[in-house]
Amino acid sequence: MKIESFDHIHIYSKEPEKVAKFYMQFFDGEELYRKEKDGRLRVFLSLGGQVLVIGPLPSDRDISGSVNLDENSHQHKLGLDHFGIRVKDLTSAVEELKEQGVQILAEPVKGSSGISYAFIAAPDGVIIELTQYGVLPKIFLKHKKIL
Repeated sequence: MKIESFDHIHIYSKEPEKVAKFYMQFFDGEELYRKEKDGRLRVFLSLGGQVLVIGPLPSDRDISGSVNLDENSHQHKLGLDHFGIRVKDLTSAVEELKEQGVQILAEPVKGSSGISYAFIAAPDGVIIELTQYGVLPKIFLKHKKIL
């Protein structure tokens, strides 16, 4: 199957309005649309040219478990692990977020692929990888659409 493009990321949240503000404040997210149905708000944002949907957990799902992120939370687990946001200057981005009280899960690391990265905690247990591209191996250069 050939796809046209990546479409969106959908995050379930206890407080969609508050979470939307997080992405607008720290990542220049822009509100595209909001929809309220039966008193339940869903917010659509543009985030780096992609669509991020933030909505309430369906009423038939359990949210009794607490979400606690610690310094090892960015390490491998089943299911959605994280999503990445590309930045020009990783060190500055991490420092800026730290100064504003955002939890840093892993300080910047330079990977063997030429990509530097760090992990931060977002609301509702979401993990974001901040990436900065450096000199990349040739395999990446074949996929110019992602760069």
